[in-house]
Amino acid sequence: MEQKRPAKTHILSWITLACFAAGGVLGLFLPQLFDRIGFIGTVYINLLKLMALPIVLCTVFCAASRGMKSAAGTLFRAVLLFVVLFTVSFLLSGALYAILSPGKGFTLISGEVWSGDPADLTLEGFFQSIFSPNIFASLGSGAMLPAILFAFFTGAVAEKVGAHRLTALVGELETVFSRMLSYILWLTPLGVFVLMGKCTSDFGVNALGGALSYVLYAWGGSVLILLLVMILPLWVFCRIDPITYFRKTGRALLTAVSTCSSAATLPETLRTCKEEFGVPDETAGVVAPLGCTIHMCGGAVSFCLLAMFTMQMTGRSITVGTFLLMLVFAEALNMAAPGIPGGGIVLGATFLSLLGMQEIGLFLGMYAGIYRLLDMAYTSLNVAGDVTAVLLIHRWEGRKRL
Repeated sequence: MEQKRPAKTHILSWITLACFAAGGVLGLFLPQLFDRIGFIGTVYINLLKLMALPIVLCTVFCAASRGMKSAAGTLFRAVLLFVVLFTVSFLLSGALYAILSPGKGFTLISGEVWSGDPADLTLEGFFQSIFSPNIFASLGSGAMLPAILFAFFTGAVAEKVGAHRLTALVGELETVFSRMLSYILWLTPLGVFVLMGKCTSDFGVNALGGALSYVLYAWGGSVLILLLVMILPLWVFCRIDPITYFRKTGRALLTAVSTCSSAATLPETLRTCKEEFGVPDETAGVVAPLGCTIHMCGGAVSFCLLAMFTMQMTGRSITVGTFLLMLVFAEALNMAAPGIPGGGIVLGATFLSLLGMQEIGLFLGMYAGIYRLLDMAYTSLNVAGDVTAVLLIHRWEGRKRL
């Protein structure tokens, strides 16, 4: 049964939407204003990230302490669903870009050449990054996956040894942190307004040039995956129609578009799953934080478009074997992303390097220049995928009908 949406939450969502639109428009006409107040958006993102990690630690701990067997089953189902959703997203994106051929006939305009280095992706490095020898250093750096694993196993052991006082203490901390977050979320309209204004003032309408087509293909592919992979399964299996979905996830998606950070949006994602859809902590508290770390369907669109665009642009043939290799590399990078510093640009360079295309520094220069606009679409799709995964697993586990 759906929970009734609080009136204040409903009003805040509409105010956030209005500020999103106002910031996007005013950024074009008052760029000097947003140059001066842009720091407010950074402060807002920092506050969200500040609350994300303690809330994740407490939520995952509490979920595991309520029953190791149940939490482990949820964890396994989550990883399996993440792989399926990513694979389907990649295959559909590949079909779309094979039909549209966005890279054919594209000519690079002389400009900045990307001079960075791709990440050194190794299996040893990946496991060393997620099994940190110093959990406090991981917490200080904001590394989410080591924190999730640490909290999960700590909660499971606490349940095993009967540490009820510790469990109660962490539960109270979760309540305190959640209340603190609720106060910070009232700043969402202001943060969204400034972030969108800064984005449009930085880019403007004419700054995109020849890269506009790439941005449009990225957004078009993201919208397609959102409709077919995120919303359609919920409509079929959970009886959540698209209008209800967008109404309930609107604030989370606006936060994702504005911040371009799944970690910063995670508190809003958790709130959406628990308050808007009524998913219990033991499901949302495990699936959403893990999804924020290793489940990135936006990465499926990103990697697929990047590879097919550059191959079509350089006249390389894309065979079935090549496409499957792209899928394997994309899935590996998607899972290994927590251990690779530098964000999406470095991941993109690493992906192309794995495919044997190291000679396109000029294209990566353009790619780096427009990545903020691309990341707005990809992050929103990542967040939508996390919400979808939570709801599908909630349904899968046979809990109440949504």
